[in-house]
Amino acid sequence: MIRGTAVHLTRFDEANAEQARAWLNDPDVNEWMLSGQLPISRAQEAGFYELTERQWNEGSAYRFEIHAADDGRFIGICGLDSTDLVHRTGEVGIFIGSLADQNRGYGRDAIVTLLRFGFDALGLHRIAIKANAENERAVHLYSSIGFVETGRERDVVFMRGRFRDHVCFDMLEDEFRARYGGSAAHSEA
Repeated sequence: MIRGTAVHLTRFDEANAEQARAWLNDPDVNEWMLSGQLPISRAQEAGFYELTERQWNEGSAYRFEIHAADDGRFIGICGLDSTDLVHRTGEVGIFIGSLADQNRGYGRDAIVTLLRFGFDALGLHRIAIKANAENERAVHLYSSIGFVETGRERDVVFMRGRFRDHVCFDMLEDEFRARYGGSAAHSEA
């Protein structure tokens, strides 16, 4: 378990797979998800949980459940995908599935907690994140956390009948340290 201020992050628990699938299939939750809005079957979700475990063991992705620190309820998923321990890079993916828990600071805390894990435990140097260009809340959040906008992928996804852009951001380890403190010493994942 990795503790943040408002959340704690835990390894995936298959007991929560159906709740995660329900969120991913909810149009109010998946509206801005970069992974798309196609329905996910039970078999696909089970396969994702298996893939997550395999990628964790390979060191290519580290995904977590997000739980509210006050009562432990499961509220979303985040992770570092496309993790490259040689080049020391990774990319954040996140969603708060519980609509009642959106816009309450949980996503911010989950991202900062995940960044600390990436920089401290994994020894990453650069962590990226993307947002749908029309998702003003995400673009604002990522900038306010300290991510630097690095560019745009034009017409990269086809969502709800049209192509949309992604805004690309990243943060370097020294930028994280300047903003959030901590040492450059790395612990084992």
